[in-house]
Amino acid sequence: MLRRCSVAQMLAIVLTVLACAPVIAGPLEDATAAAGHGDYPTALRLFRSLADQGNSYAQHRLSAMYAKGIGVPQNYAEAIKWLRPAADKGLAIAQNDMGIMYRQGWGVTQDSAEAVNWFRRAADQDFVAAQNNLGDMYAVGLGVPRDYDEAVKWFRLAAEQDSPYAQNILGIAYENGLSLQQSDADALAWYRRAANKVYDSSHLTLMHSPQYNLAAMYASGRGISKDNVQAYMWFTLAAKLGDIRSPDPLGVASFGSSKETALEQRDKVAALMTRAEIAEAEKLAREWSPHPVVFITPQAR
Repeated sequence: MLRRCSVAQMLAIVLTVLACAPVIAGPLEDATAAAGHGDYPTALRLFRSLADQGNSYAQHRLSAMYAKGIGVPQNYAEAIKWLRPAADKGLAIAQNDMGIMYRQGWGVTQDSAEAVNWFRRAADQDFVAAQNNLGDMYAVGLGVPRDYDEAVKWFRLAAEQDSPYAQNILGIAYENGLSLQQSDADALAWYRRAANKVYDSSHLTLMHSPQYNLAAMYASGRGISKDNVQAYMWFTLAAKLGDIRSPDPLGVASFGSSKETALEQRDKVAALMTRAEIAEAEKLAREWSPHPVVFITPQAR
């Protein structure tokens, strides 16, 4: 959930050349391989040739290269030129990126309502990133009236597709009773699902990571028996995965986010533990491995 004045800093914005694409034999596969190896001149030549022929995947990747300045000077206008036809043809990742461009005002006049339109088109195809983006827009009232019920609807759809970001937000919503009946048990369940994956949104500053939130449940005994070993382990993992800052004051005020960092919380728990317990918790943290997350990418229509 985001603040209106700093959306660009609060969201994970990914315009990627390589992600979310099917493996297609021939020039597209060759172009993807070239980009993966850093041979950007070859990738650009092949992507442009396919894009000129109307290939939506190539159009999206060519757009992404211009948007991020990969192998070419960054040029949002050129990025939009190639992105729009791919989005118009129904490629979900391109529609999501169009939403990002309109939300940020990159290559187009900033228009939150138009961003919502594009996010919705991709979200209706079950594209996870768009479902999260649409949920964010409703959560902060950007381009649409603020509507926590609608936000939770889209976060739940993304969470059911195994999005750690959405699962963490559902945990926060249940823990704090935001549009949902307050339930420590449900909060714990969603935190656990998210915490067992690598959380790729640790740069966000309104909320702590699911690893942190799960650790806090163990430390306080909310929704589960108090367990300092588990709390220490999860606070350690939270810090290791990037949750190392205090949250934004808006997060503290709006979502009950703790002001304390993961390491500060871990140290408080450690003061209640024996050396043997700390050693056990550190061993568990070292041995932890994330569960894989597999997303199904909607195909172009």
